[in-house]
Amino acid sequence: MNKFNDPHSAIRSLMLLVVFLFSGCQSSSMQVSPVSSTIVPDLTIAIENTRTATLVPTQTLSPSPMVTETLEPPLPTAFYSGPFKMIVTIKEILSGHLEGLVSTSDDRIWLVTNQDVGKIEGTTLTVYLKEYKGKFAGIDSNSRVWIVNNDFSQISAWDGKTWTSYDGAAGWTSLTDESYPYVFGGQSDMLGRVWFATSKDVRVFDGGSWTVFNMQELGMAPPTYEDLQTRLSINIFQSGTVWVTECDWGGPGPFGGRGVRWFENGIWLGTSSPVASGCATAIAEDSMGNIWVGLDSNLWRYEPASDQWQEFSPPESPVSDMRFGFFDSLAIDSTDSLWATLVLCGGASCFGKSVLYRFKDNIWTQVGAASDYDSGFLGPFFDKNGNTWMNWTGGIYQIERDVPQLISPLAPRFAVQDQKGKLWLVADYEGQDMLWLLEE
Repeated sequence: MNKFNDPHSAIRSLMLLVVFLFSGCQSSSMQVSPVSSTIVPDLTIAIENTRTATLVPTQTLSPSPMVTETLEPPLPTAFYSGPFKMIVTIKEILSGHLEGLVSTSDDRIWLVTNQDVGKIEGTTLTVYLKEYKGKFAGIDSNSRVWIVNNDFSQISAWDGKTWTSYDGAAGWTSLTDESYPYVFGGQSDMLGRVWFATSKDVRVFDGGSWTVFNMQELGMAPPTYEDLQTRLSINIFQSGTVWVTECDWGGPGPFGGRGVRWFENGIWLGTSSPVASGCATAIAEDSMGNIWVGLDSNLWRYEPASDQWQEFSPPESPVSDMRFGFFDSLAIDSTDSLWATLVLCGGASCFGKSVLYRFKDNIWTQVGAASDYDSGFLGPFFDKNGNTWMNWTGGIYQIERDVPQLISPLAPRFAVQDQKGKLWLVADYEGQDMLWLLEE
């Protein structure tokens, strides 16, 4: 018999092979562990003068020498530009072209496009009004969105569920004869009445009907030139008094105006005051209830207790051959320091350069250098910690001891503060409008 066919020989060979393999495994002693991996974010975005930001992390497998780890998902990381946190990309929620960011006295923040209105609850943006028809006019403290139709003959309010419309039968009048028609407002007085300024008058809604105060009833004369654009503005402060400012505008800049009026006890006042004429572009209230007004290039303060006005001349121009023409903004911080942006005018135009000042104890202090005029400058804003923020050339600055420090390169289109003092803004990032919040 061939030894390869002998069954006993085959059995002995098999037994020797088993013994050999068993002894070999004893000497090598290898362990096998379950496979896992560590996820490491590999996408970070660094913005100049900002903290590091992480967008949606790309998951990267990082092998270990022992091929042994624990698989755990990463925690989501927010996207920052300095202390400003990105909340949402607006077009993901709202349709249309962005037109405004609104803060109302009921501590709500709203985003407005030419098609939708969005409401921010906490840090969540939701659609409040979808595909409205007409022109946005304002939002009041009762969460009513006001829309005028395209010929301005009717105004409607959306309360979140239903529309209510008002036309001539309710006292609303058309603006069709105006060259530059507009309606804007929504502030409420202490009686709950809602106020709006238009291109030709001031209007108030008492809950059922409208009262219209024309220029004559406001004690304002007609404009000097018919082709000028009348800009009326409504402001209601803590005292509850309704203030109206007016300026007439042409191509080169302001052409004077009808100054300031205020409404008390059903009567319009101010026709005989020193601010009864001129281009009034900025107004603010300090902690004592005094009213500050930027009229032409001069600053005025009104003390209600004494019914007296006091004038403060502007500082000297920091640029030769240029003069101050008007106030672009006016704000007052918690220490009652007044912050003003003044605009310099040259020979042909009043849109040359802008200069930021702080006014305290009758002294003007220039903050930073004069910059080319930009109507998009926003602020100053004052957070709860007493910090001062300003949008200026190059981005967003924090001002410390009258020295601006660049904090973020964001260029906001809109910025507001809510009733808690939080600063919200809309700024572009990579071609998209995004909502941002200043973290405390």
